[in-house]
Amino acid sequence: MSTEDAKSYLSKREIPRLFESLMTGLMYHRPQDHIKYLIDCLEKVNDKGYQNVTWSSFVDIRRAKTPLPPIDQNGQKRPGSRPRSRPSSRAKTPVKIEEKESIETRKGSPLPPISKSPPPGKAVLPNVPITLIMGGPGSGKLTQSQKLLEKNPGWVHLSMGDLLRAEVAKKGSAGAKWGMIGDLVSQGEMAPEDVTAELLLTHIKKHPDAKGFIIEGYPRTASQLEEFEKEIGRLDLAILIDCDEYYCTQRLLRRGKEKGKIDDNLAAISNRISFFKENTLPVCKYFDDLGKLVVVDGDRDILDIAFNMGQIFKAAIKRSFKTPEPKVKPVRPKAQPKPQTPPKTSPETSDPKAPKREKSVVFADEAVIPPPPTIVNKDEGRKPGLPEAPIIFLAGGPGSGRGTQAKKILDRYKEVVHLSMGDILRSQIANKGTADDKWNMIGSLVSKGEMAPQEVTVELIVEHIKKHPKAGAYLLEGYPRDKNQVEEFNKHIGGLNFMLMLDCEEYYMQRRLLDRGKATQRIDDNLNAIQNRISFFKNNTLPVFKHYDDQGKLVVVNGDRDSDEIFFDICRILDFAFYGRKPGKKSEQASTDLSSVNVVFVVGGPGSGKGTQCERIVEKYGFTHLSTGDLLRAEVQAGTPRGKNLVEIMQKGELVPLDVVLELLRENITAKASSSKGFLIDGYPREMDQGIKFEEQITTPKCVLYFDVSDDTMTKRLLGRAQTSGRVDDNEETIKQRLKTFHDVTTPVIDYYSKNNMVQRVPAESSADEVFQQVQKVFDSMSLDKSGRDPVLKDAKVLFIVGGPGSGKGTQCAKIVEKFGFCHLSSGDLLREEVASGSERGAKLKDVMARGELVSMDDVLQLMCDAMKKKISETKCFLIDGYPRELEQGTRFEKEIVPCVGVLYFDVSDETMTSRLLKRGETSGRVDDNEETIKKRLQTFHNQTKPVIDYYSQQDKVCKIPAEGSEKDIFAEVEKYVSSHKW
Repeated sequence: MSTEDAKSYLSKREIPRLFESLMTGLMYHRPQDHIKYLIDCLEKVNDKGYQNVTWSSFVDIRRAKTPLPPIDQNGQKRPGSRPRSRPSSRAKTPVKIEEKESIETRKGSPLPPISKSPPPGKAVLPNVPITLIMGGPGSGKLTQSQKLLEKNPGWVHLSMGDLLRAEVAKKGSAGAKWGMIGDLVSQGEMAPEDVTAELLLTHIKKHPDAKGFIIEGYPRTASQLEEFEKEIGRLDLAILIDCDEYYCTQRLLRRGKEKGKIDDNLAAISNRISFFKENTLPVCKYFDDLGKLVVVDGDRDILDIAFNMGQIFKAAIKRSFKTPEPKVKPVRPKAQPKPQTPPKTSPETSDPKAPKREKSVVFADEAVIPPPPTIVNKDEGRKPGLPEAPIIFLAGGPGSGRGTQAKKILDRYKEVVHLSMGDILRSQIANKGTADDKWNMIGSLVSKGEMAPQEVTVELIVEHIKKHPKAGAYLLEGYPRDKNQVEEFNKHIGGLNFMLMLDCEEYYMQRRLLDRGKATQRIDDNLNAIQNRISFFKNNTLPVFKHYDDQGKLVVVNGDRDSDEIFFDICRILDFAFYGRKPGKKSEQASTDLSSVNVVFVVGGPGSGKGTQCERIVEKYGFTHLSTGDLLRAEVQAGTPRGKNLVEIMQKGELVPLDVVLELLRENITAKASSSKGFLIDGYPREMDQGIKFEEQITTPKCVLYFDVSDDTMTKRLLGRAQTSGRVDDNEETIKQRLKTFHDVTTPVIDYYSKNNMVQRVPAESSADEVFQQVQKVFDSMSLDKSGRDPVLKDAKVLFIVGGPGSGKGTQCAKIVEKFGFCHLSSGDLLREEVASGSERGAKLKDVMARGELVSMDDVLQLMCDAMKKKISETKCFLIDGYPRELEQGTRFEKEIVPCVGVLYFDVSDETMTSRLLKRGETSGRVDDNEETIKKRLQTFHNQTKPVIDYYSQQDKVCKIPAEGSEKDIFAEVEKYVSSHKW
């Protein structure tokens, strides 16, 4: 199950949401009497209704705990007191910025020349670059720091977490102060700032000959930031590893089990993540304002992240860590005040007269906003008397670029009518502002960034819709902005198709609006109005977005990118919508199914001879040769609107967006797929992201053909070509640079595909004829049909058998085999048989399982393929038992072996499966037939299998067999299905 599926599931299912809220409350309050606490919480739910429950419903009551006692000069704490450093309330509030506080921006070298005579009592720090590696707990900071260290000898890595743990282990039992810090770390709380700064300085001074320092996990608070700038002062680069909170938690829990780290327990992890969001993110924002922060996507393969960070690090070293001019004058975040002792309260004794805090939910980049509003007037379709054309809301915060994208949409889709609420209001104000008191009032509201009356806005929309009765669609921009406008729309118009949201970071929205105000003199583009509008948007409009998201009508587009990239994504969404596909969901096949097309990536350095070899492959094997450079040039020469956009992009010196390149490749592959035996994608991918996106949007390549040539040979060939080519880049200096770029960019690509056994390395030092002999061996070994599947199995029929543990699928498979003569295959049985056979492959599988690792999907699929080929002449159909357990298993099986003809899903309640398994456990002796393990197995089954059932249901391939009754009754249903098909 993907993250988006999980979020959708939790947002729509009341029971999981209730359990989540109760668990959050327990972890947050840690009450002494857990049963009484849960009873109190459930009574509140009963009073308010469970439809209003959110994950944070029970964390809004202050906890009764004593703060940290002051430490005396001898490092002793008061006897009988309990350490505490966490604020009394965990409710997330916006971090306030001290407006008057400022810092002088450093330019050039951040440190002044170090004199030979330092001030008395203060040692000289090495004058070398300092890089900070930042990220939430579990984001992989340590792993990536070590990988940077491997590539940069002479640099020193300092991990604040490791330094603290070492000191705690060394002094924990002997010194009261370090004992206290040990308690704090085990609870996921912060050690005192003076301790961390002191530790850091001590270890920096131990390395006077270091080329630079990589500091990981520091600074984590505004106070530590202040200490860092005061004591160290220099910062050349900060890298933030951005990760999803769920995966961070899972990594830390797994690490805690493996390594026994005291701070990797669930309560401590929750504290640390909350602390990071409330305290460390403002520090990252401060570094971003300084122009020194680079954000890296951390939800990827470790090697991908390492490659990305390595490139950033190299670029920083190359420019000698020159400090860029900050985008705005940075303001250091204000340190959080130390918590005071709250009055002792508990859920059962809290003051009923105290003001109640509104429940909140997390949405839109973890911002705290009110929950989705309860809409009384439901959208029941278009109201009588209004045109029936689709209505699409174009939404986003103020300054998100809605107007720009709306103009682009109108240029492309001539039948669309654009209705901008802001433009309509401003037009009315300009025409009636001074003559009419009502419009004068609205003009005043808009100039302040406030809302115009609802009855005015909906009246205007109805009026403008009626002016365009023949419109193909209505694009309504900047509306609705709050719950009331949703109600008014549903009451007077209705029939929304979907909402298209541009998701933007607040800082950039504010800058865009201020720049626009200077250029256009718009009355509402002043600083006070902008702040009011952004605040209104977060408090009132974001809950509306969540409302439409829960209805499945919200489509989100990343708005912090180049305008053309955003428009490219919008066009794909609108094309889907106008051609009848559901918005917001990826089409199974964007236009034509290319999964069966043979694609070979051709990679090699300049002068490796790949162009020559591609010509020969085309001639002999009937492949089509595609070069991304040639495609771009052809598009420009054609003079299409896209070609004109490409000219503008290239004239600005900007890179062509990857999505445009992929679209060109897709169009050309689609156009020739029926007539070509395959495609050679020349010089592609040049970097990891290109290959990954190609696989996501087009198809998986058959292999990567890598022409392996030494730099000396490539240099000689290029210099020889220079005598006749006239190419300006065929000179020794440029060739050296091109070869270096090739190795830096392509080596990670080769490593990535080598892990998947997809690289065909061709030694290319010899003559073109000899090299082509090696190429022929590669292509001749691809004894596969055009679908990419083994031709022996092209007519095989497969039934996937899916059901939870105890659903009876094994029993029913045996009956099917007995009556219909089908072949029953189980992936588990095949693995056990291969290991028992003593074969070379079996020995490898045994080693994998002995290490406690999962057998790769490649190995499982190969075992199934081999078993099916042995039995293909003896059976009418294969029953693949307990497969697929997750969606990727099914899609890969169909892509690499053969599509299934159907899915038999044995549908049984959890209670029945539990009862059956417990009964089996009385005689089976299986260690997993106990109630606790059964519960976990059932939960895993539901989480993994729901997307599988949904996917094949959309293809009308699922036959749901009610399996609560007797074996005989269940098999009667199975017989009906099997007998209704030709095998």
